[in-house]
Amino acid sequence: MARRIQRRTTRSQTRRMADALTVHGGNSGADRNTSPRSGWAASIFLLLLSCVLLGVFLWDDRFQVRSVAVKGATLVDEQEIIAEAGLAGRPIFLLNSRAVASELSARFGCFDRVRVQTRLPDRVTIQVTEKSAMLLWERQGSYWWLDNDGRVLSLAGGHGELPIVHDRSGLDVSIGSRIAGVPWEYVRETIAALPAVSDFEYTLEDGLIVFVTTERWPVYLGSDGNPAYKVAVLRELTAALATESAEVVYIDLKNEQRPAIKMGSG
Repeated sequence: MARRIQRRTTRSQTRRMADALTVHGGNSGADRNTSPRSGWAASIFLLLLSCVLLGVFLWDDRFQVRSVAVKGATLVDEQEIIAEAGLAGRPIFLLNSRAVASELSARFGCFDRVRVQTRLPDRVTIQVTEKSAMLLWERQGSYWWLDNDGRVLSLAGGHGELPIVHDRSGLDVSIGSRIAGVPWEYVRETIAALPAVSDFEYTLEDGLIVFVTTERWPVYLGSDGNPAYKVAVLRELTAALATESAEVVYIDLKNEQRPAIKMGSG
């Protein structure tokens, strides 16, 4: 009798457990059926929200470039760099700083390094480090930056503040190479000896030529010799000739030991 009661009890417990599992299994199926729907809805909501935020960031005037500052530039006018970068009005979140820096480095060969930084909501800073340029070389209206060895750095967009040597012999110019036929050490020393002079001419026949006094007397400085001594002689000659109100056609200092002066007929 006791065994029958125990068997019934065991069967009852087994049925209750089976019913519980059935109920639990039914709920799991419902969860599985409803879970993908709620997941898709959440995904669509997040996608729409992302699109809205992206539209705000890209097209809102508050996130378009309004201020561009240039630091470290002395050889190139700041406005020229800003114009070449072309950043005004562009969405700040779409700016590729490295690409802009590479473009500016390629455009201005006198830059050793360019760094572009953005700052929300609308500010961009262009920081440049320049190569050591000595002068500008001009030929038929085109300008190039040259380093201390006479090597051509790149085509120059403007005059800048460096001394300019105007080529009157039409010498070949190749970016990355020295201009042949020019005594660059002598040119460098002469420019240093005449810091107040910003314009020179150069010909293969007469070397460096400078124009002095308000009358613009041409002075042939040649291609060799002692630039400092020639400048000292030039100062003495111009002082004496200006006192005499002389009419000077040219002063020849190619040989500093035998300076020559050609006077006008008057």
